[in-house]
Order: sequence, then C-alpha cells, then structure tokens
Amino acid sequence: MKKGIIAVILAIALVGGFFLVSKPSSDDTASNATADSTSVTSFSQVQTAVADGGQLLDVRTAEEYSAGHIDGATNFSLQDLQASKLPAGNKDQHIFVYCHSGNRSGQATTILKSAGYTNVTDLGAMTHVESIGGNVVRGT
Repeated sequence: MKKGIIAVILAIALVGGFFLVSKPSSDDTASNATADSTSVTSFSQVQTAVADGGQLLDVRTAEEYSAGHIDGATNFSLQDLQASKLPAGNKDQHIFVYCHSGNRSGQATTILKSAGYTNVTDLGAMTHVESIGGNVVRGT
C-alpha cells in the first residue's frame, strides 16, 4: 500500500515538474517580443523612417519619459494603447516602439498590429536603442 502511494506521489511530481519546465517564462516572452529589433542595426534607419512620416513611440509612462527618452520620440504610453487610444496617421506608416526593458514595447507592438498597423518594429529596451545610436534626452 505504501509503495502504491509513493508511486502515485512520484508520478504527480514528475508530471507537475514537466509542466513547470515546459512553460515559457516572462523573460522568454519579452525576448521573443523584441525579435523585430534585430532588423534595425542603426538608429539612422529609424531617423530616416521618421523623416519619411514614421513615428518613434516611447510606450513608458509620462513620468519615465520626462526623466529621459530617446531624442525624437513621442510619449504614447502602453496604458493609452490598452485603452484603445491609437496613434494618429496612416496605419501603413512605419512605427517604432521602445520601453525600459522590452516587455511593454512587445505588448504595444501586439496591440498596434491587432489594430491594423502593418509596419510596426519593436526596438525593445531603451538601452538597445542607445546601443544602435539613439541619443537620450534627460529631464524634459
């Protein structure tokens, strides 16, 4: 009887462990969401697209944006997007999004694409945008 109970407990533990290992972590989700950023290798690509009518959106909060943002970016928070407020302009224009870590930019990209925007690039974390040449404007 004890061997049967132990066998059942071990089987449950093994099955439970399998589900824990197979579930993607939130870090995996965030890194998958920023996969688009690899197509942009220089900030000059972003600047050219913005000069041609595209947009660079910082999807962090207004407070985070005020503390420092990428030069040329417009603050359009994830909360606004979640409340169905969408950027003005043509849905075919190129829109680049970034945030602090890449998580919110991934969510924003999904929302924009679901709303019919066809040319959205997730730049991921602000540090990535800096690494490809974006300049940070502090305290404005």
